[in-house]
Amino acid sequence: MPIRDLLQAQIEQMGQAIGKMISKFLGLKSDGKMEEALAVTQAALQEELGLDFEKLYRSDEEDFLVFFRDKPYSAESLELLATYFMEAGVDKKETHPETAALILQKAIHLLTLVPRA
Repeated sequence: MPIRDLLQAQIEQMGQAIGKMISKFLGLKSDGKMEEALAVTQAALQEELGLDFEKLYRSDEEDFLVFFRDKPYSAESLELLATYFMEAGVDKKETHPETAALILQKAIHLLTLVPRA
């Protein structure tokens, strides 16, 4: 039972970190500071969760899916990350369409990992 409690605490901690990151991202975005929002969020992903955004969106589909399957992310956390990937992809759509396509595809992949009730 202690291992289960530890895992549950880890999942909750990750969820809280992702929630705060997305909240800050959306706040900066709504203030018209999209570049800053992306930079701050990507730094937080790296520092708090050890996620390298660029490495993730450039990874092939199989490596990407395996990476997230092997981590204890809740459904809510995966959905929040997918939202972030979607927002980042949409932002790059006009200026970097190939990069945007990679990022948006990863948003879809994240959603496929969300368990459905």
